[in-house]
Amino acid sequence: MRTDIVTDIVIVGGGAIGLAAAWRLALAGVGVIVVDGRSASPRATKAAAGMLAPSFERAERHAVAASSPALADLSLASLRMWAGFAPELEAASGQSIDFRDDGILGVATTDAEADALTRQAELMAAAGVGAELLDGRAARALEPLLAEGVIAGLLAREEAQVDPVLLVEALETAVRRAGVQIVHAIASVFENGPDGSGVRMRLASGGAISADRAIVSTGAGAFARRLSGNASIVTPVKGEALAFAPGAAVPRRVIRGRNAYICPRQDGRVVIGATERPGDASLETDDERVDGLRAAATRIVPAFERANESSRWAGLRPVAPDGAPIIGPAAGDPRVIYAIGHYRNGILLAPATAEIIRACATANSPEWPKPFLPDRFATPARKLALPSAPSSAAR
Repeated sequence: MRTDIVTDIVIVGGGAIGLAAAWRLALAGVGVIVVDGRSASPRATKAAAGMLAPSFERAERHAVAASSPALADLSLASLRMWAGFAPELEAASGQSIDFRDDGILGVATTDAEADALTRQAELMAAAGVGAELLDGRAARALEPLLAEGVIAGLLAREEAQVDPVLLVEALETAVRRAGVQIVHAIASVFENGPDGSGVRMRLASGGAISADRAIVSTGAGAFARRLSGNASIVTPVKGEALAFAPGAAVPRRVIRGRNAYICPRQDGRVVIGATERPGDASLETDDERVDGLRAAATRIVPAFERANESSRWAGLRPVAPDGAPIIGPAAGDPRVIYAIGHYRNGILLAPATAEIIRACATANSPEWPKPFLPDRFATPARKLALPSAPSSAAR
């Protein structure tokens, strides 16, 4: 691309968040271009498992912001939006995203794990979320593949799953059908627009995109950290996973154990995840850790002992210092809107984040959700603002 393109909004990042926002904005009549620098860093979306499980995420030790009422409310609201979002997207794209809303089953193999499920059920009941505690026999009646060593279960009836790879493919189709251009290119950080208003983004392939506003929805790669103006704002948390080839035993729904989760896919694969490695930005898998996932999954479903592995991979989850997403205009500069740092819940939060972006980008007096605004990091050392024009070496 060698010439300048002018549009209303440029979205930087072609994962679930960026594409969902582009789709909603295009349907609202806003001119949108998506810049997807996928060659710079593998996206978190396609490495994800696709669980829509706010209750389990809130209870787990991994959830940095587990105690945040605002994040819990946003997560539950987004989960409930999926019931309409999924069929609408499938209709718009003509493609399946393997959305399943038949619940997620947590399982326990020790008394301590069973006690944790009981406490989690109490929290879910207090939040008005449907959940059912099961003994081992009832859990196996629901999922016959479970091991005899499973002594308790918790069925989160409202929670669901989607295939992230199919989700991205469907979103790409839907946004293109809605008139959105997707540019696969590496982009520099923003400059001021030609007339001093708006923003301008140079592309490594040549040319530039000028827009009234920019939405940053990148992941945990170096570009996201450079855009934030401070490398410590969004940092990577590496996760590793594996998949069994079609032909393996396939459970009916997602099963979550203490040390592994099990996600069936419509093509017959079974995804097993995931490790948690804060600060690790490498994309190599560690055989010992991934083999540990397989062993943990096999303790839950013994039939996996005979399963053939088809792949293993690593991805980078983008996390902010407080574990909550960053959604809203840059501190002191409304031209740049951030939608980053969704950590383990980018797929879950995609519909809600897209709706927030659409509503605020099309309103005369936008009201952003205060708990997620970038200005909560607006200190001299951590200020999410519009970076100055890059040097030629950065372009």
